[in-house]
Amino acid sequence: MEEANDSVSLTLHTLSSVRSLIINAETSVSVISSVFDFLTGLLSRDDSPILHHVLKLLSDLSLSRNELAPQISESILSNLLRLQNSSGADDENRGRVAAESLAVLASLSERNPSVATRIDGEVFASICLGAPVSSRMWIIRNAERFCIPSSVLFTLCFGFTKDPYPLIRKLALDGLVYVCEAGGFDHVHAVQGCYARAVELLGDAEDSVRSSAVRAVSVWGKVLIASKDERSRRECSDAVFLKLCSVVRDMSVDVRVEVFKAFGVIGSLSESIILQTLSKKVLKSSGKGKKPLDRLSNESADAAAAAGVFIHGFEDEFYEVREAAVDSFHSLSVNSSEFPDEAVCLLMDMLYDDYMVVRLKALEALHHIADTGNFKIQETYMPAFLDAFIDTSENIRLTARNILKLAKLPDLKLVNKGVDGVLKSLKMYPQDEPDILSTLFLLGQNHSNFVVNIIKRFREKLETDSGNKSEFDSRQVSAFLVFIISAPLSSKQSITSIPPLVFSYSLAMLGKFSCGLHDMMDQDTLLAYLAHCTTLSASSGTEFNKADMLLNAYRRSNADHSGNPVLPQTSKDISAESKPMASIAKLEIVNPTLKSVNHILLKIKAAWLLLQSRCSKEAFRALRACKQELATLTANSSISNGALEFMCQYVHLIELLAQVHRPVYGGVTSYGASHFKLLVKAI
Repeated sequence: MEEANDSVSLTLHTLSSVRSLIINAETSVSVISSVFDFLTGLLSRDDSPILHHVLKLLSDLSLSRNELAPQISESILSNLLRLQNSSGADDENRGRVAAESLAVLASLSERNPSVATRIDGEVFASICLGAPVSSRMWIIRNAERFCIPSSVLFTLCFGFTKDPYPLIRKLALDGLVYVCEAGGFDHVHAVQGCYARAVELLGDAEDSVRSSAVRAVSVWGKVLIASKDERSRRECSDAVFLKLCSVVRDMSVDVRVEVFKAFGVIGSLSESIILQTLSKKVLKSSGKGKKPLDRLSNESADAAAAAGVFIHGFEDEFYEVREAAVDSFHSLSVNSSEFPDEAVCLLMDMLYDDYMVVRLKALEALHHIADTGNFKIQETYMPAFLDAFIDTSENIRLTARNILKLAKLPDLKLVNKGVDGVLKSLKMYPQDEPDILSTLFLLGQNHSNFVVNIIKRFREKLETDSGNKSEFDSRQVSAFLVFIISAPLSSKQSITSIPPLVFSYSLAMLGKFSCGLHDMMDQDTLLAYLAHCTTLSASSGTEFNKADMLLNAYRRSNADHSGNPVLPQTSKDISAESKPMASIAKLEIVNPTLKSVNHILLKIKAAWLLLQSRCSKEAFRALRACKQELATLTANSSISNGALEFMCQYVHLIELLAQVHRPVYGGVTSYGASHFKLLVKAI
């Protein structure tokens, strides 16, 4: 015994010296070759502790000497079966060495893709069947790393589902899921047998086995559903769903989570089954006491098993289950053309959940329902929405506002509540202002028939704030304005019902509005739109022309943002009045400087409108900005000097007229009278 121990110690000491040679970059090629021969020679030994170190050294050698990787892989692969069946070592040591050999082969293949680790199916099956439990677990868990034929892996895993050890059964089910997801396995009887075995293990005593069985039922059930003809697929989907419903009240949290995750991958269901999941009482439409035939197992499937499934999920005490339930409910709503009002009520209740992730999942599901046009906001839903607007989570606030952008509120009361909720959010989270402005713009556009009432409600506040310069740029005033100015974009509202003062004030907030509405229109389009609205609003009886270039520009910007193709207008689509503007737009593409000049002209017009609204400070600031822009054009411009000189004189003339206009409406003093004469003389 002492001699054997001395031999082992001596060998381990030798292997330690060998390792120092391997990791030394200065070791010569001839020495490395000798080391390789020495280590591969030790593979034939039956000493398991020594083989453990030898395999580790061979792995280190392949890492430092990449060119030897193919030879190392070939040596280990050729001796793998012999190592498994070597005598003189117990089964546990043989299995451990085999598992370590497979681990080295897998790491070699991952570091060197050119090194193949395809193992013969019989060799792999022999190793797997002869390995002890601990080694067998590792082998099954990592089977996909060895390019095993799917038929061999399916056979092994299917057999191990009957293993007495629970962890082996679990890993075997996971292996079957891998075979299914890898694809290419379409043997009908094998698929049916695998599905039946997974259904059987739904009643296993171990939680981990039942959890894996749920995944196996969902993935193999989906394969069976796809193999059926179009007429019977819906019935097969219902059958798989009802099988999973039998474990939805499982005592294990992990099992319940997996069940609801599985619901989300099944696909479409019968409307009667969906309705039954939302009611704990068995509905007549589901057939009380009726047990339809399960086409997958030729057994009776009880539709009552689906009773209140999602109610139980939404009311579960663990948030992981509630999250999975809401997520799967969202997936089912994607595949359902119509969703009942009961579903919306349940999702609205989830907005009061203590966990942010659950609330967010519920809002995402509601957003999808709203996007399909099936979401009708009722008064009972508003408190939950108002709370979502002021939630501490930025993602929740954003998703809630996205729903409001799509919402169709039935009456003025709900519109007012929605606006108040958004304004409260703006006060609490001023960093959300750009998206809030976008939300209010779309809300006003979708509810333009209420804009007159909104104007009446906020008229006093707007006039009060306009007199107090420190409050004029307040966030709430800008929010009211952006709601109102969007109404003319809807054909339901006359532009003449909106006071010109609203558009004039909006011109003063052009920068803020363009930041919030950048995803719908650029600043040039917004400026032209506001200036155009101011003119039309001041003219009685003037409406938007559908062929108007400004309105088309807005719609074109929206189309670009949504990803829809924008077709150029033909001559038939452009009215006679709009054709000159279309020609100017073409010229602006060829000559960018002309676009800048036209932009300056729009600013001059906006400045004059501001002056008429008694916003002289903003008007003079806009005119000074026009002068600065013209100065930049004179240095390098494709426009003639005469045209630029005319533009400069034009801006100067407007500035003089603005100075004359100010004392006219403000009253003329004795000093102002002389100054007024000088201005007139200058003009």
